[in-house]
Amino acid sequence: MNQSRVIQATGIDDPRIAVYRDLRHRELSKDGSHFVVEGNWVVRRLIESDYKIESILVQQHRSEEYAEIVPADVPIYTLSDDAISQLIGFEFHRGVLACGVRSVIPTLDDFITLPKIPKLSIALLGVSEPENVGSIFRSAAALGVDHIFVDRKTIDPFHRRVIRVSMAAVFKHHLFRLDDPLADLQRLTAATAIRTIASTLQPPATRLRDFRVDDTPILLMIGNEASGVELPIQQFASDRVTIPMQLGTDSLNVAVATAILMHAFADPDSE
Repeated sequence: MNQSRVIQATGIDDPRIAVYRDLRHRELSKDGSHFVVEGNWVVRRLIESDYKIESILVQQHRSEEYAEIVPADVPIYTLSDDAISQLIGFEFHRGVLACGVRSVIPTLDDFITLPKIPKLSIALLGVSEPENVGSIFRSAAALGVDHIFVDRKTIDPFHRRVIRVSMAAVFKHHLFRLDDPLADLQRLTAATAIRTIASTLQPPATRLRDFRVDDTPILLMIGNEASGVELPIQQFASDRVTIPMQLGTDSLNVAVATAILMHAFADPDSE
């Protein structure tokens, strides 16, 4: 066991742990270079991933546990439980936090030039709630859907709560960014044989049970929780699909609807 990297922080004002300060009211910018995760399960998944780790902050009585598994070049800072709660701005019982280094999210061109376009990919267009995005990432990983587009209106995939709700599934996905969704989708369909499917409640749309998929790669497009996929993108899509509502229900939660659609398209024999 290497304890040489375990460093007792001088206090909550120690500049070496400033990245963890006031997490309740401050989220690291998606345009920045770092992200913060919390909790044993998520930190361990980060350690196992390809993402570089900048530092670990752990409760004092758990430092030995992480000294055994953290890469040798990563400093492990410790503070008392009370001091960590003061630093991050809320009562903390998860034992450990870690600061990871963001990778540059690849562009549409990187997707187009893949050796093989995936059978099913999804695009998140303005999905704004971290719980929804985290749940979608987790469902996508469970269903084997690992290529995900995000536009600028979608909440940061490395938002602390997104990562926590996803149970660190975000670290398993291949992310791609859409800078101008409609223009990018037009370029995508011009360059590939992909089938673009917009999830919608607006007619005209094909009911999911009547929808048929073939061997053509699919991009499933999911819109904002309140307004859905923007109309110009719906009109551009090669297909529109809907999950019919019953008993006076006006819609499903976007994460639930996305999971249902992914399951149907990833395994068409299930319908």
